[in-house]
Amino acid sequence: MNNISVLDCTLRDGGYVNDWRFGENVIEDILHKLCRTNVDILEIGFLRNEPYNPNRVVFPSMEQVQKLSGKLKRKGSRPKLAVMAEIAHPIPLDMIEPSEMNDIDIIRVIVWKSKHINGKTVDALQDSYAYCKEIVKKGYQLCIQPNRTDQYSDTEFEDMVKMFRELSPMAIYVVDSWGTMYSNQVLHYMDLADNILEKNISIGFHGHNNMMQVFGTAEKIVERGYDRNIILDASVYGIGRGAGNLNLELITKYLNEIHGSQYLIDPILEIYDDYLRDLRKKYVWGSSMPFTVSAAYGANPNYASYFAQVLSVVQMKKAFQSMTEYDKVLYTSELAQRYQKEIV
Repeated sequence: MNNISVLDCTLRDGGYVNDWRFGENVIEDILHKLCRTNVDILEIGFLRNEPYNPNRVVFPSMEQVQKLSGKLKRKGSRPKLAVMAEIAHPIPLDMIEPSEMNDIDIIRVIVWKSKHINGKTVDALQDSYAYCKEIVKKGYQLCIQPNRTDQYSDTEFEDMVKMFRELSPMAIYVVDSWGTMYSNQVLHYMDLADNILEKNISIGFHGHNNMMQVFGTAEKIVERGYDRNIILDASVYGIGRGAGNLNLELITKYLNEIHGSQYLIDPILEIYDDYLRDLRKKYVWGSSMPFTVSAAYGANPNYASYFAQVLSVVQMKKAFQSMTEYDKVLYTSELAQRYQKEIV
């Protein structure tokens, strides 16, 4: 039977709904509770070059991460601890200490296929590779998170996987950034990676629930029976950007029953009772018609958040139909207002 690991991204991806401002004591308590669940990997937050605030899970250096991670009580080396970096806003490498100086096991890096400079689209993977290579040199396990995996052709995806394979990463992911991918598309990319990667390299799946498919897709990944470790990202109550993520309480219960895993559910429910129940009254995440429509037309979910305040769903559909592919990707409030005015 293949091994399935669960990575919790409650604080890191969930932070999109509240600017990562959970509060210092809440952050610590959520992390302590998540350690009790027996999840395999616990993602603490973002590495970003921003001023440090202990009430947020955004860290400008590994020194601040260590102040938090050093307080956690782990069972040996479980869960492994991770943070996320992103090529679009890279933290300077000199702010990332060698791994032996802190408790962090894994750095996940969001890599971009291309970037836009002066109106031109240029390759971004070479810069991503160079950045990731330095992270490996510092002794961290590396997870590659190719943003919007569905934008890659088969050949482009295979070439990307072969490129990062040279760094011997812990994992390479299929990332459904905007919740636009059907399960057969996710499995297709995972099959491509499976045919290329050595068996000691995991394949991960990070999905969003815009089209209410993420749990079903996770089930199919488990049923596929890959002969390697598979990592599934999930968050408590699905908290996350836009329509949110795979629900931690659902996937852990499923794996306990179907796969013989031994995740503890009660700490997950405690996090909901103590914090997310009230947070959900203040902030919006989860499946909704606006997020479903944005996913159906391959648009940045930030448009859905904006249009939901000013347009009907029918008008929203017309706005997405009128957008250029370039504009669908690069959301700005100015673009959203322009398309709004064209529709109304």
